[in-house]
Amino acid sequence: MSESVPQTQIPRRRRGPRGALVRLLLMICASGIFILGYQWGNQRHFSQPPAIEGVLLTPAMTLPAFALVDTEGQPFGRDQLADHWTLLAFGDLAQPRGQLAIQRLLDVYHHLGTEVEPRQRPWLVLAAASQPADLARDFVRLSPALRLVSGEAGDLGQLAKLLGEPPQPERDSRATLYLIAPNARLLAFFPASQAAQAVAADLNLLAAWPLDALENLAHE
Repeated sequence: MSESVPQTQIPRRRRGPRGALVRLLLMICASGIFILGYQWGNQRHFSQPPAIEGVLLTPAMTLPAFALVDTEGQPFGRDQLADHWTLLAFGDLAQPRGQLAIQRLLDVYHHLGTEVEPRQRPWLVLAAASQPADLARDFVRLSPALRLVSGEAGDLGQLAKLLGEPPQPERDSRATLYLIAPNARLLAFFPASQAAQAVAADLNLLAAWPLDALENLAHE
């Protein structure tokens, strides 16, 4: 009768606290490398100004205090610009230039599509020394984003002069559009010759940038 040979069992190595600590350190290192790579990639991506067809201001221009009112008699000034992107044009609705400016603002807005988040979709503002009440009521119904504002010639003239608006533009000329960032700083402008679709493409490009990155470019 043959004797059975006892099988030798190899004891399992217990995972001690040292092994767990090593794995934890490796995970922390991997996370750190990922975060550094992500930040470096973002810094590299946002290190150069966005190539827009319009004119990007570096540094951006801080707007002075001004006091205008909208069609409801509500104040419109720097405080109202603090939380919104704003696309501003100058023009009197009683003149062809003002009506053309409204049409251009709406065309740009419609070309934005769905790429721009709701919070980044701009207010459309037409400013003039006065806006005929009947025309203003008709035009303001065209879009919830549209705001018609007016005010004293002094405040309005100072703002227009600072932005580079011609003092006596031709009655039927196209308006320049001015992009104001939520911090009430003029960030860019779009000449009258730039097509509405190209302006919308520029706005889509700028919307892809964090506002602080644009501000950092403005301060370089």
